[in-house]
Amino acid sequence: MRILKTHKEPDDCAVYRFILKKESEGKTKKASKIAGLNKFLRIYYARVMEVYSVTN
Repeated sequence: MRILKTHKEPDDCAVYRFILKKESEGKTKKASKIAGLNKFLRIYYARVMEVYSVTN
């Protein structure tokens, strides 16, 4: 999450924008990054399950 914030905005920026949104809502930087990590894991899990449900 730290590296995501130090580089320019990525093309697939849902997590990046989510972190910025949480920071603008007043959350601490650490809490924003952890919330971003949780969002990333939810997206990743959904994509993995989508692949496995198609093949099964």
